[in-house]
Amino acid sequence: MPGLRRIIAGACQWAVIVALSGCGSLLPTSETATQAPWSSFDKAMRMFNAITPSKTTTADLKVMGLDPFAQDNITILNYADLIRRFAVPGTNSLADLDVGLSQCIEAKLDCQGYEIEQRETHHDHTGNFWLDFLNFRRIVRTSGWRFTATVVINRNLVVYKVWSGQPAIREVEDVRNPLGPAQGIGLSNLLPSVR
Repeated sequence: MPGLRRIIAGACQWAVIVALSGCGSLLPTSETATQAPWSSFDKAMRMFNAITPSKTTTADLKVMGLDPFAQDNITILNYADLIRRFAVPGTNSLADLDVGLSQCIEAKLDCQGYEIEQRETHHDHTGNFWLDFLNFRRIVRTSGWRFTATVVINRNLVVYKVWSGQPAIREVEDVRNPLGPAQGIGLSNLLPSVR
């Protein structure tokens, strides 16, 4: 059975590689990042703080890297989108909104907004390789940050801005499966079907 010997030899080679390379380095990692000109929460905040309502123009925004036609992941909002985001639910009144924002919405087609969403997260498996590989215990540490900003523009002039975000994301997911690889197999999968 040369095919079986080849499989066994391949499995043995793989086991030796695992043993020699250090099991922790074989655990998977993943990264999620939104493409944008800021590499950190602090840099995104500095950009946002440089925007001054009633002073910053769309030309200034382009210099800062906020050009939806040249930069990825910037959403253009129209006045109807802005109403849905900022108006008080159940009312048609704009009186409770910021003056610059309400005047922009009243300008309708001359009003638009830029919504910037950026996030960066890293997912690292830590712990024992074999417990993770065989699905007995999986520990995933998530770290990163998230930043969202909306800039409202009336006739090429910024009239309102608002931001939200999370400067530091730190999460640990620890999943234990006492049955390991058999954990997800239900009793119905183990028994032959009854006809």
